[in-house]
Amino acid sequence: MYILYLAICIQDCYLYYRYPLKLSRIILIVRDKVSGLLTMNLAKHIDKNAWYSLQDVLIKSVIAGGTAAMEYYRKPLNNILEQEAEVDSKNPSTKADLHATLAIIHALHDYLEPIVKRLSFNSYSCLAEETQNVSWFQKKLPKNIFQKIKTTPDFFANTEDLRIIIDGIDGTGNFIRGIPMFCSAAAIIIDNRPRISALYDPVQHLVYSALLPGPDNDICLDAEAWEWHISSNHRIDLTCLNQKQKKSLSQEAIGIHFTRSLPDKLLEIIQSDNSILEKLSRASAGIYALNSGFIAMSYIARNALGAYINNSTYLWDIAAGEVLIRACGGKVTDFHKNQILYNSPSRIPVVVAKEQIYDELMSLLET
Repeated sequence: MYILYLAICIQDCYLYYRYPLKLSRIILIVRDKVSGLLTMNLAKHIDKNAWYSLQDVLIKSVIAGGTAAMEYYRKPLNNILEQEAEVDSKNPSTKADLHATLAIIHALHDYLEPIVKRLSFNSYSCLAEETQNVSWFQKKLPKNIFQKIKTTPDFFANTEDLRIIIDGIDGTGNFIRGIPMFCSAAAIIIDNRPRISALYDPVQHLVYSALLPGPDNDICLDAEAWEWHISSNHRIDLTCLNQKQKKSLSQEAIGIHFTRSLPDKLLEIIQSDNSILEKLSRASAGIYALNSGFIAMSYIARNALGAYINNSTYLWDIAAGEVLIRACGGKVTDFHKNQILYNSPSRIPVVVAKEQIYDELMSLLET
């Protein structure tokens, strides 16, 4: 296969030789083709033990992040806020967000580096909501670790490495107010799909973890999802739990997010003759605005909610939850039933639902 690919590259070079083009452009084309071959289907290079090792890395990393965040929980607000970059005042970066993200990045370096080398991958790269604070992380991290942090465009353009997408604290508004509904989360993206994830609720000392180790045409094959109560070491198989309990939309409660920073998106939810909020209120058993997408998704995984809707969010607020939901047999799409694509930093709408109510829910949203 490699010989065939090299022949194609040579053929392309010959064509560009016949029809003049700058040598630098030829080099870039050949490099991109070879890079595409070498990185095509990274999942094939991961054996069963490595899947579990990578999952264990994420669990340790999000526990480190949540533990770091708790040092700031229920502290006076002026001791928490730390805005060192231009950020939305309604979604502030706090010391807790920054230090939780920092702890996750440190833990990833400690635990992930040996696995990456064993699997013969080039490297790994990281992206988090808080890594826009470039100067802050540059001061806090050794150069070799700081280099793992990528800009948003570079992160989504790079398919050669294992990619980890991080949310140091999901539910910062709750955290600031002392409301115990937040978590630290991370997901590993392989071949442009989130395949492994972990979420840590540091108040309840609870870890949700999930794995999608199947082949490219059926990544949910042999999926696993677990709820681990660390204090009692009690583990619940969420895939089995979701197979046993089936409810209709009218019996399920729905999680919803109000996008405060985008007034037009907020109005889509609450203000119209037939608003999303009104339709959901009539069709379901109740509406919950939890202000943490990952907490809402974990509640779907454990059958406390039936679905979650957010009409404008970022991929770092979806990735870890998507792995968990899909491992439990649920669906995660945009408002047009398209799968979530992990190749762009754009805001997107997301619908997360148990399989048995997904079609009914989508019909409701489309009317």
